[in-house]
Amino acid sequence: MEVSKTLAAQIVHAVYEVVKTDTNLISPSGHIVGSTDPDRIGSFHAAGAYAAKTGAPVFVDEAHPFEGAKPGINYPIFLNHAPIAVIGLTGDPEALKPLGFLITKITEVFLKEQQLNEELASESRALHYLITSLIYDRIQDPDQFQLLLDQYGLCREDSLAVLVIRMEDSCPEQALRFYFQSLGVRLSHYFYPNEWIVLFDESSFASFSERDFSQKFRGQLHAGLGNFTSLSHASRSYQNALAALRHALNQDLAFCDISTPSAEYLLEAIPGDMKTLFASQLLDGLTEKECSILRTYLSCNMSLKNAADALFIHKNTLQYHLDRIAEKSGKNPRNFQDAFLFQLALFCHI
Repeated sequence: MEVSKTLAAQIVHAVYEVVKTDTNLISPSGHIVGSTDPDRIGSFHAAGAYAAKTGAPVFVDEAHPFEGAKPGINYPIFLNHAPIAVIGLTGDPEALKPLGFLITKITEVFLKEQQLNEELASESRALHYLITSLIYDRIQDPDQFQLLLDQYGLCREDSLAVLVIRMEDSCPEQALRFYFQSLGVRLSHYFYPNEWIVLFDESSFASFSERDFSQKFRGQLHAGLGNFTSLSHASRSYQNALAALRHALNQDLAFCDISTPSAEYLLEAIPGDMKTLFASQLLDGLTEKECSILRTYLSCNMSLKNAADALFIHKNTLQYHLDRIAEKSGKNPRNFQDAFLFQLALFCHI
């Protein structure tokens, strides 16, 4: 792991706040990468190089001079049992000895944090690559892709379902991360600026509750779930998840499942201008009141009695309105085939 200049500056200033003496962070090659004395950055520090090489503290005094080193003490810093840097303090070596343990621990904390961040970033990049390769069916590096499948214990015949989440803002991000980790989801990733993609396997999906998810995140997001497919066909599940998501957005629902039968899901895939044209061909001649009557009649499964009761009108009055609708549109809503067309037109009506 290479120590960045920014991290080196943070380390030396943190150590300085404790020891109140000039501090250097030295690379294993012996070059100073961070210092409270800016003029020393980039210069060679022989004592630091020797400390990194031997893995032991190096004291610098008049009796033991080193090129580019001032009197002081230099402690090697270990990470994974290997010297990764040297922290050097300027001053009387004997006076600085009691501080050795403290400053090495301070430095180790900073370096371990950077290592953890690098590992998390690397894992995040790998997960991003794996998920995008699957949902877009675009594998740029087959060898790397196979390594990632092996890393996550996956094979192309595994069954997966894609969940696409559109967040209202970034607030639910950490809550979603924790939520899906609790379900045992292995493939789950945040996509900037406001999407979260989840690939359920059958085991993690068995722990998923649509009701619990909707209650927990209602008002914060919309989500669409695709169908289960083999891993090699995950892009199909992703496209179906997008269709379910569009329905969730249009109906302001927290969650929609593409496997729930609904003509509206199919309509989500039809371009808006085509839906508008189709609806206008049947409904443009009707008043808003007639459209409302038609919608109620169809929602009552074409039952004159139930629809009349729901509309608080006499059955004969309802029949009159239906006859007027048939006369204006050329389609009879009491005929099943025509009623089906009216239902589609009302779904398409904006």
